[in-house]
Amino acid sequence: MKVIALVPFKNEEWILPTYLSNVLPIVDEVIAIDDGSTDNSKKIMEDAGVKVFDYDKVEDLKAGWHEHTIRSKLLQLGRESGGTHFVCLDADETFTSNFVSHGRQIIEQLQPGQKLAMQWLALWKSYTEYRDDHTVWSNNWKDFVVADCENYNHDYAYLGVGRTPGDQRNSWLRLDSSHGAVLHYQFSVYNNFQLKQCWLRVAELVQAGPQFVNEIKSKYSITMLDENVGLRKMENEWTENIPIPNIPNFDSNWNEKYYVREDLLPDIMKHFDDYGVEYFELLDIWHIPQLLERFIKDMGRQPNE
Repeated sequence: MKVIALVPFKNEEWILPTYLSNVLPIVDEVIAIDDGSTDNSKKIMEDAGVKVFDYDKVEDLKAGWHEHTIRSKLLQLGRESGGTHFVCLDADETFTSNFVSHGRQIIEQLQPGQKLAMQWLALWKSYTEYRDDHTVWSNNWKDFVVADCENYNHDYAYLGVGRTPGDQRNSWLRLDSSHGAVLHYQFSVYNNFQLKQCWLRVAELVQAGPQFVNEIKSKYSITMLDENVGLRKMENEWTENIPIPNIPNFDSNWNEKYYVREDLLPDIMKHFDDYGVEYFELLDIWHIPQLLERFIKDMGRQPNE
């Protein structure tokens, strides 16, 4: 058995020590693709012994950014490195600490094609509390580990590609959170989460075309579910020895210095330059003050959503 973690990243310096803290003790190797980071992400990963591949130097990826291509390439690289089991957490996630002591033993029990499904805890504007209510962000389970099977591949999607290859939910083995879960930190830095979702909306509209604007709005509507939020405090043993990011949980002034992905806002503005802000008017993106300011400046009015 060889357990390999596969992870894409870009400008995730703020969270990579958190990711590595409870992934490295479980796996034999980490293979990553750096999608053009401009911060210290690559150095953090290489200093930790991660095998990092530069996006623009991998022949299969030179045709342009595409999540499906990246995930598929990571799977290929993992197989070439002899991986039999793959851990597929994103860079802004890590295992709860109560999983570390017995994680490998649990993974060892997976037979080819089987997947380990764990509760996905959405930390919400906090590093200690997670969503526990009746929304899609609660009681959510995802397949994070897979015992490789030769006919498993990633199903195609432009964005939102499945974590693990193959789509056989009947192969899931669910782990109770008392034995381990996955902490998801994207929502803890809430402004950055909202900005990233707007970036995704804009990117999808550019890719798909304006005829899909309503479909895109519907797809991302769940990211606006911030009313009547139910929260539950995590058990202390779940976060023991995990380094906490030094980023404010929520900045009500939307200060740009707290946008942990420094590339997102310039990317959106570049699309505004190329297509004009009116092209994106019907998207639900104008709650970001910098985007609203740009629309008003260019159009001389408020957007009609």
